Amino acid sequence: MRYSVIDISSTGVSMIVAEARGKEAEVVFKDRANLTLLHYLNGRDLSARGIEKVVAAVAAMKEKCSRLGTDVLLLISTAALRAIGNFEEVGAAVLGGTGIPVNAVDGRKEAYCDLVANRAYAAFDRAAIIDIGGASIEVCDINEKGGRIMVSLPFGLLNLHEKFVSRIQPDEEEGKNIRRYLSRKADKAGMPGEGVFDTVILVGAAGQALCGVYGEYFDAAENRAMTAKKFKKLAKHLLCGKDRSKVILDAAPDKLYSVGVASVVARTFVKRFGAERILVSERGVKEGYLQLVLEGKERGAYYDNASGKAVFPPRAAAQSSAERPAAKPAAEKGGTPAPAKKTDAKRRAPAKKTDSAGAAKEGVPAQPKRRGRPPVRKADEPEKAPSRPKRRGRPPKQKTGDAEKSPAQPERTEK
Repeated sequence: MRYSVIDISSTGVSMIVAEARGKEAEVVFKDRANLTLLHYLNGRDLSARGIEKVVAAVAAMKEKCSRLGTDVLLLISTAALRAIGNFEEVGAAVLGGTGIPVNAVDGRKEAYCDLVANRAYAAFDRAAIIDIGGASIEVCDINEKGGRIMVSLPFGLLNLHEKFVSRIQPDEEEGKNIRRYLSRKADKAGMPGEGVFDTVILVGAAGQALCGVYGEYFDAAENRAMTAKKFKKLAKHLLCGKDRSKVILDAAPDKLYSVGVASVVARTFVKRFGAERILVSERGVKEGYLQLVLEGKERGAYYDNASGKAVFPPRAAAQSSAERPAAKPAAEKGGTPAPAKKTDAKRRAPAKKTDSAGAAKEGVPAQPKRRGRPPVRKADEPEKAPSRPKRRGRPPKQKTGDAEKSPAQPERTEK
């Protein structure tokens, strides 16, 4: 069965196609399209034009996957989309335009995917994985299975470039400012210092670009290995060398704006850890995510190429129904209403002090307030008949014809 994983990152949309046999997968095809989402931000939201760009790039990758016979297509988004304010809108647009659901990967899971993808480097006793991305930087200890060190810094090359670099490449002073900033953030995140790691493994497109520039500068064959001593010279050249832009254009032209900052980041961590060698891995988040899917540790939504439909895992559906709050039973449907809060009970007026407004709410006409004792009523007088106010003095004389119409007068009692 063939799987494909597409990754929407801050600097592009990339994908792999892998042939899976059981829990093992072999990558047979890779592709990448450059797309810097930072250029399409309105505040924290991705603009309408930026959303169109993302949908078009994913649709192009989907078409290539179909031509390569992909059965299952997984789409993930890392720091590029998890930091924007309208992520749900972007996800809905991608699903509507391509039929592929987006699986958001948070910073810690992104670091774990890097770790899973690079298990082969566990042969090195003291090795740290560093994924230098455009919007985040992940660092994890490959020999601790993420238990001791697994950090995701919420900024990357694009953020650092925007914050510290005034031109295309950083100069020496700007490089110092970036190093100070990184050191403070690393201290705050609890990263170890010198003596813990002797090997740094670079993951991601920035690491690939640094490896190419290293080979171009030292005229060395590409073997994905760099010494810390030589890399220090390269990092210095990329800050103040006269032909630094030419070296980058010859080796990694699509990374012209980011290689200089990436060299400062890598050099800062290599120096902090006291590492002696730098290795560059070809495997990253996409490979790690696919491996977790094959091992049953990750159940992301995917696009089934045979049916042409998006498939959402049962676990996600079960979680959504379980997390949905139960509807309160309505009184008219025979349900029991929720008990009143104590604060409401305290505020409720006692029944004995019902005023005219309260009586009106119950459907009873409001009665005027009386002062003094109530009038005496005859025994045969209806109970609900309203009593008349008591008159003072001698009662008025009655006419003969009005005797039956006159209301009965109360009897006088002798004192």
